[in-house]
Amino acid sequence: MTEVAIRWYRPGDEHAILQTFNLVFREVCGPGYVDRTLEQWRWAYLDNPAGHRISLAVAACGTVASQYAGMPMFCDTPWGERRFVHCVDSMTHPAFRAGLKTKSLFVETCMPFWAHCIDIGDALFYGFPVDAAFRIGQRYLKYVMMTVVDYLIRDLAAGALTAPAGIEVVKVDVVPPDLGSLYEQVRADKQCLTRRDYRYMHWRYVQNPARADYELWTARRGGRLLGLMVVKPASGLAPDAATIADWLVPEHDSTAADALLAAAVRRQQQQGKQRLMTVFPTWSHESRVLQQRGFVWTPSANWLQRRLVHNICIPQVTAEFLAERWWFTLGDSDLA
Repeated sequence: MTEVAIRWYRPGDEHAILQTFNLVFREVCGPGYVDRTLEQWRWAYLDNPAGHRISLAVAACGTVASQYAGMPMFCDTPWGERRFVHCVDSMTHPAFRAGLKTKSLFVETCMPFWAHCIDIGDALFYGFPVDAAFRIGQRYLKYVMMTVVDYLIRDLAAGALTAPAGIEVVKVDVVPPDLGSLYEQVRADKQCLTRRDYRYMHWRYVQNPARADYELWTARRGGRLLGLMVVKPASGLAPDAATIADWLVPEHDSTAADALLAAAVRRQQQQGKQRLMTVFPTWSHESRVLQQRGFVWTPSANWLQRRLVHNICIPQVTAEFLAERWWFTLGDSDLA
């Protein structure tokens, strides 16, 4: 096998990264795959407000033989601000694969990634690995299975939801500038979550090259911001589905929740989608509210099972804490 150097990302590597990335994922995803662009890569890594994490194995010819990468997120926790790293886009060039029976180049590329991230204080690695990466991760990388990610789904046949009076629900083109006070109310309800402040939400949904896929909806009463919802009306992880991708509503405000859910169901109906789907932790307030309004827990394994795995880097965080207190939506992943 050609000798490779394992090292951290350097400016300009993105061109070789994309060549290998698109080669690998064309193979994995088949004829429907659309190549990732330089604009998409730069948004995900260079523009991320929390930075980037990229470890590479690079051959002498310049080919990226393997990559282990992550998108950090600032999270609010009982111990203050911490960084959780969403591990994504891991890959190995077909010419450099050693199989699953020996420690692969994929694993060798990951080791310095983890060592560096732990050294700079990252609190958690997490991801949604495909089967092959999950098997390698369990064997060599101490992946801990947190949960199977199933879906809350409301069928089109469940009909419309009644919007409460007195609340104005509007689709907006930008993140509302008064988001900060809303986030603080939501933060007071949660022990651990990605910091959904203006900077993060603007990057995640407005600066995103896939911006046209998302709709931002606000709920207001008398001008005061009560809630923000992000919808992908044309696509979902379940077939023939629209998606609620993100959600910021204080737990006490059931009328704001009902107003936004009614808007999401209207968009589902307008798009002619059979399903409206979303993801929240099973223990969450939002899970209970949605079930009361016709959403049903549905196994992701009906189509393709999704797993959430993690590796904890600091002693304060425990697997039990994450299972019971880490609040997340599909927006915390690259699945929506």
